[in-house]
Amino acid sequence: MRREPFIAVSAYRHGVPVAEMLHAYTNPMLIHRADDGFTMIVGPAADATLIEAGYVVSDDGLPVIIHAMSPARRKYLR
Repeated sequence: MRREPFIAVSAYRHGVPVAEMLHAYTNPMLIHRADDGFTMIVGPAADATLIEAGYVVSDDGLPVIIHAMSPARRKYLR
């Protein structure tokens, strides 16, 4: 069973609504994995705007979204 991610306070910094973060997270189009355990995904909002959502995985295996921004920056669209 897939668990819904936890959303950290830092993810709200750019004003992306929770529903849009979750839609982008569950419908990734691009995935960028960093060596430090951080993963940035780009996925669509309900209106098809591309959102970037960055997450880490907690010790208990739960994804934690720590960053969300709309629209996604060009560097993540490659």
